[in-house]
Amino acid sequence: MVASTYVISGLSFFVLLQKAEEIKIAKENGAAFAGGTELIQKILDDEINADFYIAVPEIIAKLLPLKNKLRKKFPKTNRNSLGRDIPKMLELFKVGHEYMVEEENLIETRIATLDMPNEQIVANLDAIIKDVCTYRPLSYGPFVQHLIIRSSTSEGLKLNLERFLPQVEEVDKEDVKETEAPR
Repeated sequence: MVASTYVISGLSFFVLLQKAEEIKIAKENGAAFAGGTELIQKILDDEINADFYIAVPEIIAKLLPLKNKLRKKFPKTNRNSLGRDIPKMLELFKVGHEYMVEEENLIETRIATLDMPNEQIVANLDAIIKDVCTYRPLSYGPFVQHLIIRSSTSEGLKLNLERFLPQVEEVDKEDVKETEAPR
């Protein structure tokens, strides 16, 4: 997960907790829904649906009936959606941006909404591309080769991605020869 520069609004968070004071903290920090085991059946019946589900470790055993229903949204520690620091988890999911590499090395992800200013869209795009490039093996050439941006209601626009790629400093060949050890 990469921290976007600007928040993409419209995401909903469901926090599953046991204590009343935890529920209050979750709602104060932006959770659309917060509650305990009494809400499990409503989730199973599709009465409640959220983009992210966050939980505390004490309740996780009681959430097992939701595992097949939520699949990738099921709270887990490696996804940072299971823990004790509720405000920190909610903040991560508000400003964080999760992406996955799909088949044929394609990343399809949401970077903005149409009502965002261009500067914010560019900043979010820049943050994601820089994060993707951190996974580039040193022996590879350019890691990101094509960039297409589109809205869900229009065709894509191919963009020049040179300005988004991290700049690699070229080492002078003469400097390299001087530093090589004799054989």
